[in-house]
Amino acid sequence: MPRARGFEYWFGGIDLNATPDDSASADQHVGQSAEAGGRHVDQQTDGARTSNNELHVQARARTSVTLSSEESDGEAEVESTPEGYVPKIPFVGMLFDSPELALQHYNRYAHHVGFSLKIESSRRCAKDGELDKYVYVCNKTRKPREQEAVPVKQRNRKLTMLTDCKAKLRVKRDGARWKVTQFVEEHTHEVIDKFALKKYLRSHNKISMEEKKFIDLLHEVNLPSGRIMEIMGELYGSKKNVPYNNKTVSNYTTKLGDSNRIKDIPELLEYFEEIEKEDPRFFYRFKLDAENKVENLFWVDISARDVYPLYHDCISFDTTFMMNNYSMPCAPFIGINRYGQSIQLGCGFVRNETSVNFVWLFERFLEAMDGLHPLNIITDQDAGIRSSILIVFVDIIHSFCRWHIMQKVQEKLGSFVAKREDLRLEFNDVIDYSMTAEEFEQRWADMVERYG
Repeated sequence: MPRARGFEYWFGGIDLNATPDDSASADQHVGQSAEAGGRHVDQQTDGARTSNNELHVQARARTSVTLSSEESDGEAEVESTPEGYVPKIPFVGMLFDSPELALQHYNRYAHHVGFSLKIESSRRCAKDGELDKYVYVCNKTRKPREQEAVPVKQRNRKLTMLTDCKAKLRVKRDGARWKVTQFVEEHTHEVIDKFALKKYLRSHNKISMEEKKFIDLLHEVNLPSGRIMEIMGELYGSKKNVPYNNKTVSNYTTKLGDSNRIKDIPELLEYFEEIEKEDPRFFYRFKLDAENKVENLFWVDISARDVYPLYHDCISFDTTFMMNNYSMPCAPFIGINRYGQSIQLGCGFVRNETSVNFVWLFERFLEAMDGLHPLNIITDQDAGIRSSILIVFVDIIHSFCRWHIMQKVQEKLGSFVAKREDLRLEFNDVIDYSMTAEEFEQRWADMVERYG
């Protein structure tokens, strides 16, 4: 069978060419007994003995995934386990170079047996204040909770059914190394034998660092998490062999999006600075919060500042647009030109729809337009916008948007009006064809009296 090449960088912890026998022999380097004393072969004796399998062992030692702990604040790095790998059973007296390596080995053993583990506790030495003991246990430890059975429809898939399992591995610091002082192998519950199901165990449903780098590249070219999972399935030979599921990939790519959003704002401000250097009349302002993060942002291009004096008689301000990636309402200022076309006279982003943020936004709008107030403004019925307009704009006519009003009518009276066609027609006629406020009030009162 031809050897797989080109993936060693991305999959250093997964030997695509090794057999289960190779993996089993490689584990002899993970833990050593106290009698062996950690003795190793001097590489200078025979440098030519380094084989491809040994290189894969070294690469596999660098591959790790994150194991969360319910008892500690930090995260430990544990190694992923390829199918067919048979780790050595831990025993009292087994030595490791660090507690992280002990955790890696025990987690690989847990994957082979079919259970999930967690860090139960750790202890610091009273003399030097350094950690000197760790206890790793099965995640079904502790006695079951005394509570009523949860109905099937309300089942919480994250709930772990406790069985007071006693399986554990305890390691203590012994000089410069760590020794296993207690190992309990027996479980009080059934373990999972099928390899494809072991990925759903919490301590094994993780992505190795090398594969994260590969997923980063796929995410940068806008591949969805489903397609990324298909590619990983092809590399593993089947999606069943991938040691994590679609949800794990989706959660990871979501975090990548969060980190990209942090980079977007500085890049946007740099872009605005470049535009301002080319044309000083380009206008933009931003407001920082207490954590030095952008809270509000506003900008106006050159053409909008030129045409605003001609079309400042009526503008529309609407914040019903929401950017899903940033959860910041988009707030454009829209005008109408002589041809009845909508034109954008400025745009802003606010972190939340409060009167303080709207006052800041309206003041920046007036600053960009050299203090020229609009004559009319149309908005929705937001109380924050209404109070901000009264503070910033002078002698302006404030009207509510017809579209928002009709949406509220549909929501509150839709079923009632739908059964009365004559009422619907008269209602639309009063709304659309009342030319003055007095005419509207009179026709509205007549309609209410007629239909009760």
